[in-house]
Amino acid sequence: MGMEKLQESMYKLIVETSTNLPNDVRRAIVAAKAKENAGTRAALSLKTITDNISMADEKISPICQDTGMPTFEVKVPVGVNQIEMKKVINAAIEQATADSKLRPNSVDSLTGKNSGNNLGAGTPVIHFEQWEKDVIDVRLILKGGGCENKNVQYSLPTELDGLGRAGRDLDGIRKCIMHSVYQAQGQGCSAGFIGVGIGGDRTTSYSLAKEQLFRTVDDVNENEELRKLEEYVLENANKLGIGTMGFGGEATLLGCKIGAMNRLPASFFVSVAYNCWAYRRLGVVLDQHSGEIIDWLYKDDETVDLEQASKEVEVAEATEEVREVVLEAPITEEQIRELKVGDVVVINGMMHTGRDAIHHHLMEHDAPIDLNGQIIYHCGPVMMKDENEKWHVKAAGPTTSIREEHTKVTL
Repeated sequence: MGMEKLQESMYKLIVETSTNLPNDVRRAIVAAKAKENAGTRAALSLKTITDNISMADEKISPICQDTGMPTFEVKVPVGVNQIEMKKVINAAIEQATADSKLRPNSVDSLTGKNSGNNLGAGTPVIHFEQWEKDVIDVRLILKGGGCENKNVQYSLPTELDGLGRAGRDLDGIRKCIMHSVYQAQGQGCSAGFIGVGIGGDRTTSYSLAKEQLFRTVDDVNENEELRKLEEYVLENANKLGIGTMGFGGEATLLGCKIGAMNRLPASFFVSVAYNCWAYRRLGVVLDQHSGEIIDWLYKDDETVDLEQASKEVEVAEATEEVREVVLEAPITEEQIRELKVGDVVVINGMMHTGRDAIHHHLMEHDAPIDLNGQIIYHCGPVMMKDENEKWHVKAAGPTTSIREEHTKVTL
């Protein structure tokens, strides 16, 4: 194929996307913090988010431990070998996984076995499109499973709880989008962003919704009706009081992008692709002959001050009365029952973590340690083994707890 720099370029794109949020997303998060009431739980959550972004910058570590589904949108000139490109992209994914820039995240749907390298049937997702330009455009989004679980599709007309009938018109579409934000209730790691696809069939409607997430946060929709709808949703979603992580507050939604396509007369679908605050998407323009990076997409030279958001919260915390509860294992049932909604809980000492397999194991076997009064953190770590065979934690964010609960209930 002759593109000797392609794998190196794809590797750089994957690592940057995983570890470095683009500035349009950073600006949206800082703007949300500026509107939040100081000293609230929501403001504290936003401070934690900005701290997490800064640490990922410093350590070149994953912003979120959930790799999500790597999805590439690739535009190529006529004549570029797409089969070879796919092989190179797969090799770059495998390399980034081995270097702990991505957590092994591709699991066989029948056996539950992890492939270990983020490759497998359907992973990663690569969409090719030919165009008449003489460069290659590659864009990547890493959309985690937690927010993917909050995607939703509506078939109009339909009845919506609390909103009544949603018909086949703009008002019905508006009701569906607002319902999609409300039903998430902060799950999927809000404050977040949504892409909306109107029309198509069930498959293309969802694809269109996800494509909207490749738009920049601050772009303007060329369709006047859709532009007004985007503005309406963004304004009114933030009046729902759901807030960051569902703690209440002003920041429930940070961006809304809507696209429309033709449909069949018998069908009218509205699909919503929800993305968490860790909105990981970047792109590169490549030389079609060498595969070398010519330019980065979604990047600019502005320095977004995330530290200021943290400092404001620290000042507010010093002046506000916040009920803070410090716990250290072993924890008693009485201590747990004394906790109240809204408490800030600080955990000291040893915590344990286990994924699906250990929960499955514990249903029929004794625990390898005494778990009485201990803390189990539902965590999805990114682990790396060094040259001395010692394991290191590269990222350790929370995973979707319902997976573990489901394991326990169904066995």
